[in-house]
Amino acid sequence: MNIAQRGRMKAVTSTILKDKFSWFLLPWIISGSSFVVNLITAYFAKEDITTGGVASLYIYMLAAGIMSVSSTLPFLLGFSVRRSDYFWGTGGAIGLVGAICAAGLTLLSYVESEWTEGWGIGLYFFHLPFVSEGSAPVQFLIYFLLIVFLFYLGFLIACVAKRFGKNGMFILSIAILAIGTVWSYVMTQQGWWIDLGHWLTDRTMLELAGGTAPLTLLCMAISYALLRRTSV
Repeated sequence: MNIAQRGRMKAVTSTILKDKFSWFLLPWIISGSSFVVNLITAYFAKEDITTGGVASLYIYMLAAGIMSVSSTLPFLLGFSVRRSDYFWGTGGAIGLVGAICAAGLTLLSYVESEWTEGWGIGLYFFHLPFVSEGSAPVQFLIYFLLIVFLFYLGFLIACVAKRFGKNGMFILSIAILAIGTVWSYVMTQQGWWIDLGHWLTDRTMLELAGGTAPLTLLCMAISYALLRRTSV
């Protein structure tokens, strides 16, 4: 990668991140709103509450991946940005956003569990059993891997829609439904659900999150191939 290409990628990253509200504020506004609701509920509850409301941040990252292609690709290609530069520049953007979000989640997890013991009312919103186990670097890595994976999953969905249109998305949805149905039937007939459950419980959260890394790379590879062949 030469200096000129790095410069173009950096320009793409900077352009994408100019929308600071969508990338840096909105994810926390959404999860923060959920946190406030749970905080009020926990205040009146008689026992500790552990909630999965923080999942709203991860869901937003999936949605951001889906929306990013339609909202940024035509604009940037209009300025003669190459598709490869767009792809890697987007990667730089989500890498930075993912790192900031992971750092924030790690800090809030420690504040919640170690410093305030559930914000003084027994609410565990950011520090979750199994998910938040391990040291701060381990938690950071778990959150980062999950965020990046969900973004690129959404990014892949958007690339499929951009390349093949509504018909392509319909065919893909049918194929996923058919594969899921067959897989579920085989799992049930062979009695493999219990084995799968045992396998999952024997893994640490870091191992499971690490398992998303090859899936992220696969999503990136397919997305890149689709981007090079898609029209604006």
